[in-house]
Amino acid sequence: MRALLILASIFLEIHLQLTGSQAEHQRSESGDNEVASAKASEEKGDDVIEGPIREVLAQSGSTANLPCKITDPGAGTITWMKRRNRLLLTVGKTTHSVDNRFVVMHSSTDWSLLIRAVTLQDAGIYECQVTSHPVQRNFVHLKITEAYSIIPGAPDLHVKQGSSLRLECQLMAAAESPLYVFWYRQGHMINYDEEPGVKVELTKSGSILMVNKTKPSHGGNYTCVPSNAKPAYVMVHVIEEEEKPAAMHGGDRRNVSPAILASNFLVSLLTAISWRIPSFTSLYPT
Repeated sequence: MRALLILASIFLEIHLQLTGSQAEHQRSESGDNEVASAKASEEKGDDVIEGPIREVLAQSGSTANLPCKITDPGAGTITWMKRRNRLLLTVGKTTHSVDNRFVVMHSSTDWSLLIRAVTLQDAGIYECQVTSHPVQRNFVHLKITEAYSIIPGAPDLHVKQGSSLRLECQLMAAAESPLYVFWYRQGHMINYDEEPGVKVELTKSGSILMVNKTKPSHGGNYTCVPSNAKPAYVMVHVIEEEEKPAAMHGGDRRNVSPAILASNFLVSLLTAISWRIPSFTSLYPT
């Protein structure tokens, strides 16, 4: 009888342990599901944007201007944040971020956020929030473009000696005009050389380099370097024309002096007369 009681107590203890383990496992799964559900809900909530989104295109390396228009200047404190990581950038006129590229430009109805020297990592959605009742939110989607330049005719361009040369540096995917475009030939800047026959002109979308009459010295590697875009290269080859002898190009007499022409004419005339006049031996035979 005692042995049966011992076996029964052991069986009961094992049953209670199994039951508790299953309950703990169910509670753990339930908790994990609740956390996952909460995270999914939070992420879904972050992606939900109520209201219009204004798009701003900025060029890499330039300054981006993100506007924030408010109707009531005294509505409350204005803050800027980046939605992707909920990073608080500015509070009122003060820059909250350790990154001093973020600056607020304030007027009566506009609290624009300026981002100096923007990079590709700065792209995303920004939120301007006014702590009024109800809270006002303005959203701006910042897009970043990387500009580059091209020179039509690259990588090699052949021109005849004495002909004109025109090289155009064109900016592609640019959001603004360049402040300057420097031209280099064989690594030497030629914008301010004042070389005769060479002219550089800045355009809205790049620059134009013109050479009036090309010489062998005008050949070489040309590089255009815009202030806000990647540079472009072209190799210019000047083809030198060899001078041909007079017999090969028909004996051009335009550059022969009148004296030489008269002398040649006289020699030809005397030669023609000499064979027509009989010799003295034929007139007076011996």
